[in-house]
Amino acid sequence: MPDEFGPPVFRGVHELLKLVLFLRRRPRFLPRVSDMSVHGDIPLPLIQLAGPEESVHGFLLGLRDELEKAEPRTPYVLIDAAALAPAAPAAPGAAPAPEAPAEPPELVLLDHLCRRLQEDRFAERPNGFRRYRLARWLTRHTLEQPGLRDPQSEIVGILRRWRGEPSTAQDAAQTQISPQGSNTFSTAFLTGGFWLLRLGLIKWLGRRSYGIVPEARWFMRRQTYMVPRHSSDFFGFAERLTAGRLTKENEDQLHKLLVHAFLEDLRQAYRRRRLSVLPRRRGWRRTAYVPVLIGHATAGNGGVRLMSLINDVRNETGELDPLLVIAGRRDDPAAEGQTKLYAPASNTAYTNWKKDLPVQRQKLAADARFLTIHLREPLSPSAIANTSGEDPDAWADLDLNPGRPSLLARRGVLEVLLVAALVAVAALPAARWADYWRAGCSYLKVTADSGIAVRLAEVGPGDRQCVGFSDNEAQIFGSNERLEAAQREVFRLNAEAAVLHGRQPGRPLISIVYFAGLTHAGADLETDNAVAEELIGLAIVQRQQNLSVTGQNEPLLRVIIANGGRGMSVADQVTRDMLIPLAERDPSVKAVVGLDRTVPQTRQAIADLGRAAVPTIATTLTGSGLADASKFYFQMVSGNPQQAQLIAAYLKHLTSPKVELLTIVRPAPGGPPDDYVDTLVAELTRAVAGIATAEVVELPGGAALKPCTSADPRASGQSRMYFYAGRETGYAGFLQAIKEDCAVETLPRIVADDAITRMVAQPAFRQQSYVAEMDLDYVALGSLVVLAGRSCPQQRTPAAPLAGKSRLVEFCAGYFDLIHDESSQLFDKKWAVPSYPGERVGVAYDTADLVITAARQAGPAPWNRAWLAQLFRDREFAHVGASGRISFADSRVGANRNIAILRLPTPANAAEAADTTPHCLFLIGELYGKETATQQAATGCPTG
Repeated sequence: MPDEFGPPVFRGVHELLKLVLFLRRRPRFLPRVSDMSVHGDIPLPLIQLAGPEESVHGFLLGLRDELEKAEPRTPYVLIDAAALAPAAPAAPGAAPAPEAPAEPPELVLLDHLCRRLQEDRFAERPNGFRRYRLARWLTRHTLEQPGLRDPQSEIVGILRRWRGEPSTAQDAAQTQISPQGSNTFSTAFLTGGFWLLRLGLIKWLGRRSYGIVPEARWFMRRQTYMVPRHSSDFFGFAERLTAGRLTKENEDQLHKLLVHAFLEDLRQAYRRRRLSVLPRRRGWRRTAYVPVLIGHATAGNGGVRLMSLINDVRNETGELDPLLVIAGRRDDPAAEGQTKLYAPASNTAYTNWKKDLPVQRQKLAADARFLTIHLREPLSPSAIANTSGEDPDAWADLDLNPGRPSLLARRGVLEVLLVAALVAVAALPAARWADYWRAGCSYLKVTADSGIAVRLAEVGPGDRQCVGFSDNEAQIFGSNERLEAAQREVFRLNAEAAVLHGRQPGRPLISIVYFAGLTHAGADLETDNAVAEELIGLAIVQRQQNLSVTGQNEPLLRVIIANGGRGMSVADQVTRDMLIPLAERDPSVKAVVGLDRTVPQTRQAIADLGRAAVPTIATTLTGSGLADASKFYFQMVSGNPQQAQLIAAYLKHLTSPKVELLTIVRPAPGGPPDDYVDTLVAELTRAVAGIATAEVVELPGGAALKPCTSADPRASGQSRMYFYAGRETGYAGFLQAIKEDCAVETLPRIVADDAITRMVAQPAFRQQSYVAEMDLDYVALGSLVVLAGRSCPQQRTPAAPLAGKSRLVEFCAGYFDLIHDESSQLFDKKWAVPSYPGERVGVAYDTADLVITAARQAGPAPWNRAWLAQLFRDREFAHVGASGRISFADSRVGANRNIAILRLPTPANAAEAADTTPHCLFLIGELYGKETATQQAATGCPTG
């Protein structure tokens, strides 16, 4: 009786088995506290074993036997590359091409792998390999000669046969049951009509294929091999995969496509998430990767070539897959000049491979994924007996249990929890609750005394948003991380102020309502960071007042956050139904601040609040005529007339060369009315008359936005200036059009209005390639705060030449302290420490500080909010803030406030674009007043 096979024992076998088991065991998706080093899927090497035949092949056979005995049995494959037939069998029903050449051996191996892994002999559900099988099905079929049939109908038939469906509409029609007879004419007529309708529907669907939508989407959109965009649709791409068309395709691309499809099928089976966020339990239950053991691999039998294809696909796609390839080499890998041999110390070899992988895969190295380990001669029984260490018992001590899946991934557990949850909420009005939940709207905590009043508003077709107000974290508006954190910090400081007021009743609690559009549809341009900046400015004042020890009567500040919906589209409704009743009910509410943007709904809200004698203080509104809507309206920044004067003065200042043509770019008409854009264009056209020729261009602009390839004969190059007068939504497309047209030529001068500060506040926008390659000039309404520079939020002091301005110093100190306070919701957030303070932070800070200054002057006794408007108009009341001197005696719309053109210079690279700091190009208006005179350059910018 021949001796039974025993796995070889050689020096280093324990380390090698230890490495294989480590790589086979799939890391947990979420780390345990006891093991935080590795979690989530990891890149797997392509392990090559070189050395004596007895050691290499014996190791693979021994590992195969152990995997076969393991419980639970997880998928694995052992194939002998030298023993497989050189060609794969033809598909049933296929029409092979005449004199078809033998298939490459690597594809034969791949087919064999697919068939073996499809076998129902493991504890896990078999993999269908739908993408790979579909691709192979197509490569083994040949279309008829052109002109004989409609090629698309024929490819649809091939796809239907792969699905096991009738291949043509006629075949499908023959499978339909004929209408049965009836005793009445009406029944027969209806039945016959229904039968004809079914035939027509079948004919209409005859050129369509069912059940391959996920596969078609993947071939056309999720992978790039064989350039799927060269085909108009999936049927065209499928035709290119048929046998008769493959001679016109790149063979290497085809092989990579097949390997990629095979690996993608494995990835899908191991996927732990569905729709990026939802758990997929089947993937969580797969706790071991798939070992593929290839024996006698050489360059000639396809084994090495298959590994090279896997290496290339992994390098070029950057995707992880669960295939653990362990190949025994019959030839010498070092002779190929691609890999370096490592000693049997497998852990060291793997560590070195893992360290080199990032660089090697970035270079698309042909051996980036290869890990070659040299095995030594097997030990004789006597040598094993005399060998110390762990090698002699390595096979006996082998533990192939990959570990149990998490509790929630096990069958039945989640179902029980879901049933319990459904029972728990069965009493709730499910439909209404679901609508509120989808909109992020508080439903259970909305009461008269909770500080929250919200409802759903239809702001667009299918777009229901949560609008209303809140003063605590039971209701957070929006979903942006920064916006949420800023709101939570405001609400934290609200709670702190309430506690302080309870302890010190002599300190009056002053409330202001911050009103803006905090929610938007998913397709809208996000401006959440700009709104978050204003909330941070309010929070600075809140914190400073909470910490103030200047007196027993020092006011405390409570901020109520109100949402007017996307673009303030329901601001008038929120004002009428919620804010005015709030002001009537709560005398501590002294003003409504913010107001976001100049649209008809905002104008109506200002008018309604004015009739209720509620002061409104706009932080960023610049539209003309807003003061006419309410005598209680005040504006912290210069309006459109001043913005037009700024541009006119800037045009006069530019002399090298002189600007001859001003192209004002505005959005195309057809949308809802926009007072801001309309008044800005009108004011600017009047202001530049006699200085430069002005033209108004509506987006998309056509030839007017091609200053380099279609130069205007009136002016070209730097003698032409573009001024973008529109909302932030069209600005990116406008910039990109100019940049693409002047890819290699000098750009014309470009200045944007103040609305694009919402985009400037978005780091992702500043890192766009077309933005990072050009200077970004824009109108700033709070430029002095921006010019405080990097040192303001990062070092607690403004940069020169504004380092000596006491109110700016106080602002920077408060800003620094807020974001570095460990109890703050902004603490330890990288984004909370910007490269410069946003102008909206400073303007909002000045707004809140203005109200606190008035409250401080009023004293602890109750006072009417209407008195606030009277005080603001008093000539003796002038406030110096971080953004400059503020006085409403002569103008309630900031006519004397400073306004500037700032420039974000071209960064060194896109990675540094988010940290670029603006500098001043041109400035008009008052700075900090006569008491704190500031030296100014000829451009009006502060200097000294």
